[in-house]
Amino acid sequence: MIRLLIFTLLVVCSLPLHTREPFPIIHLRVRVHLMQSIANPRLQTTLTEKRVRAIFDEVNGIWAQAGIRFELEAVGSLQALDLAPKRWYIKDRDWVKKAIPTDQFSATAIDVCFVNDMGPNGFFYGEPVVVCENPEFHKVSGGADDPVARVMAHELGHVLFLQHRQEHTNLMASGKNGVSLNPQEIKDARKRALEILGQLPQA
Repeated sequence: MIRLLIFTLLVVCSLPLHTREPFPIIHLRVRVHLMQSIANPRLQTTLTEKRVRAIFDEVNGIWAQAGIRFELEAVGSLQALDLAPKRWYIKDRDWVKKAIPTDQFSATAIDVCFVNDMGPNGFFYGEPVVVCENPEFHKVSGGADDPVARVMAHELGHVLFLQHRQEHTNLMASGKNGVSLNPQEIKDARKRALEILGQLPQA
């Protein structure tokens, strides 16, 4: 907890002065699905609920700079659909998404699925968010300690309509572990977060 507090303070203090004013916190709910598959080991995550909660501690440390907090509605296992093994000509993201049943998705939260291994570190092309527990990345100065948390935070940026950027220290750079957001990204992300709250049914 002390390490997370220090990390959050470093992120916030590294921002330009005009981005440091306090934001009203926007809370977005997330439901995590730990994918299971005996037939396709690449889909079977080894993550535990304890590990997921630690990941989201760091995710929230990253997103604190925008005044956005992701609250875990639930963490549970999700059995993958029985698919034939992936062929070389099929994109990983298409094969993985096809293997995920949608009947256990939440009506009141952002759905996130963790898998063991896939080509991209993560993706979001409409629900769910999918994150690989073994991402490949390049370290940058001041980047996130936990690469899985950084991928998760990055994909949630896509949920909030943020696009990829070239700056290596930016959260939306691909294949890096940067965590920074510029003032316009913060403004855009908060706007989209409020729109999502307006769209999600009340619990």
